[in-house]
Parts: sequence; C-alpha cells; structure tokens
Amino acid sequence: MRPAPETTPAAPTARRPDPSPAERRQAYLVLAVSTFLFALNHVIVRGVHAHVPPVGLSFWRWVLAALVLLPVVLVGWRATLAVYRAEWRAFVLTGALVVGATTLMMVALNFTTATNAALINATQPVLTVLLSRLVYGVRFGTVQAFGIAIAFGGVLLMVARGDWHTLISLDFRAGDLIALLAMFGFAGYAIRFVRIPHRLSAARALFPMIVAGSVLLLPCYLLESLFHRPVPLTPTSIGAIVSIALLVSCGAMLLWNTGNRLVGANRASIFINLVPVFGVLLAVTFLGERFEPWHLGGMVLIGAGVLLVVRQSPPPVASPVPTRTRD
Repeated sequence: MRPAPETTPAAPTARRPDPSPAERRQAYLVLAVSTFLFALNHVIVRGVHAHVPPVGLSFWRWVLAALVLLPVVLVGWRATLAVYRAEWRAFVLTGALVVGATTLMMVALNFTTATNAALINATQPVLTVLLSRLVYGVRFGTVQAFGIAIAFGGVLLMVARGDWHTLISLDFRAGDLIALLAMFGFAGYAIRFVRIPHRLSAARALFPMIVAGSVLLLPCYLLESLFHRPVPLTPTSIGAIVSIALLVSCGAMLLWNTGNRLVGANRASIFINLVPVFGVLLAVTFLGERFEPWHLGGMVLIGAGVLLVVRQSPPPVASPVPTRTRD
C-alpha cells in the first residue's frame, strides 16, 4: 500500500496564526528540553576537545544524525523529494548556517574558556531580535527588550560569580570572535527557518539541512584531517560523536525547530539563556561543584526574563504558514 503523500499545495504568504495556549505551553516545554541538551553538548565538547579535533567531531555528528533520520525520509520519499527540489535553496542556506555555526562553536571551545563561551552564548537572543528587525522588519516591544536585558543580566551574574570585577578582568581571546560568529549563524538560522514553507514534518525538514551542511563542511574536514589531525577511532571519540549526534543533532534540533515554528524566532531565542542554568545544574550533579548564591540569583533573573518575553503577545508578522504533517 503506497503511503499517502504529506505534501500540500504551497501555502501562501500570510500572517502566521497565533498558537493556542496549549501549543504555546508545548512549545515552551520542548524549547526548555532542547536547551538542556544544548548545555549537555557544551559539556561533552569541552570534555573531549583535547582528544577529538573540532571539525571532525562536528562533521561526523551531523553525518550520523543524517543516517538516523534517513529511514524517516525514505517513507513516502517521492513526495518528500518533490518538496526538497522545490525548496533546495532554502535548505542549503539554513543547513550552511546551522552546521557552520555549530562547527564554529566547537572550534571556539578549543580556544576560549567556558566562562567566555557562556557569556557570548547569551548574546544570541539579542542578535536574533536585531536580525529579525533588520532583515524582516519584525517589531519587538519594550517588555520583550526588558525581558532579554534581565535574562542577560542573570547570565552576567552567573559568569561573574557574584563579583562584577570578574567581568573587567575577563581575558578575551581569538576564540571569542569565533564564538560570536557562531551566534550570528544561530540567529540567522532561527529567523530564516521559521519562514520556510516546509510542508514537511520536523524530521523531514531537518534532514536536507543536515545533508547540505555536511557536504559544505566536508572540505574543511578533509583539510583538518590532512594538515592537523584526523578523528581518532577510540571509545572517547565514538562515544562523543554518538552522544552528540543522537542527543543534540537529532533530539535538540528537532525539539528546537518544533518550538521555533510555533512561537517564532524572537520568543524561542530567549530560551538560549537557560543553557548556563542547565550547565550549572549538570556541573553540580555530575562534577561535584558547589551551588553558590550567585547561581540562584542568576537563575531567578533568567527565569524572570524568560517569563516576560513569553508572556508578551507577539506582533503580527507576514510569513509562510507551515503545514503540519505526521511521520
């Protein structure tokens, strides 16, 4: 029995319908879970950076993720392929942005501290809002800007460990510029992804982006293998690649894309500030670090900022209306 095609006629450009309260709650939950997995990604990458070269780690995590998603794509592949052909430029662009940004972040973690990386990571919501305004003219309100500022202040409090003099003494390095470029890539991906008329499920939409990004990354991986060092075939490298591919490249990205579609890039981006919160909780749980008062203060500020942003009604925006489908 031939599976029913999941495509529909191309949706017209229109105001994206506001999600229902139940859909918003679902979106916020999946966004929170995705940021937890992103925090876990930082821990894994930082832990194996001395053993696994960053570009090779990034390349194989995405290749493995594509292989995991391939069985989903093969079901009803003729209809899916038709959408890929129609939207290939958008998929190549978003694939280049997300794979490029994650690779840059992996490289940056080899040349900067975890503190600096956490601080730079907190700029993504600001960059997303600014790019949305500059590229698509999306408005943002005073409450949203205030929420982003409060959440950023919470990140600063945690990074500074309760002592603002720590921020003055931070040693910024070349890796910080690479990390900042990665944040521009993530922000660009977020605002572009929600405007693609995918007409596909989340898994089928993610697959061509991964393939396109991996193909573009292949020359960099070959150069790293030839002139720096190849990925070693060890339990450490295999464990890192498999863990990141399943938990982050598949799990976190599917969840993030789902939440991003429902509530928009600006609202979704504020959840990135939960990454240091989950990072602290992971460090306390698994590394035996102490939970300090500034951790609590930072978490309260971040939580308040997130609540301000998600409770504000988004302004009307013209964008393609995605068609929801099932696998």
